[in-house]
Amino acid sequence: MDPNFLKYHPESNTYIIRKQAFFEDDVNINGNLITGIGVNFWKDLDVNGSLKLGKGSVIRGNVRADDALIGPYSKIDGNLEIKNTIKILDGAVVKSVICGGEMSVRPGCRIGFVKAEKTLELIGNVDVKEIERGTRVIIRTE
Repeated sequence: MDPNFLKYHPESNTYIIRKQAFFEDDVNINGNLITGIGVNFWKDLDVNGSLKLGKGSVIRGNVRADDALIGPYSKIDGNLEIKNTIKILDGAVVKSVICGGEMSVRPGCRIGFVKAEKTLELIGNVDVKEIERGTRVIIRTE
């Protein structure tokens, strides 16, 4: 990984990727990850910790993390697998999400498939093509 793109904060075991960075290969992070705006991952992203994906970021592959916050207007072409909780912010586009805990989806998001073990909260106008049977859904206005 290019050290110009990446900084490490040892006290919180957090990696920070600067805005507009791009990665051509699979990225594996043993710790937490925060990305800036418009970061591109051309393959898979595996985070052994929590992921905070910056606004307008793109991931062409699959994503695995313990917890995730998906920034507004981000796009994930692959599958999102989250162990615990996930929040997807306004206007994000995701192929599919499997979540072991609670999931919250903000207005303007488009998601192909969703499975949440605990609850799926849809806020405002959200486009979800398919929800796994047995998923508990809460719908709220904005």
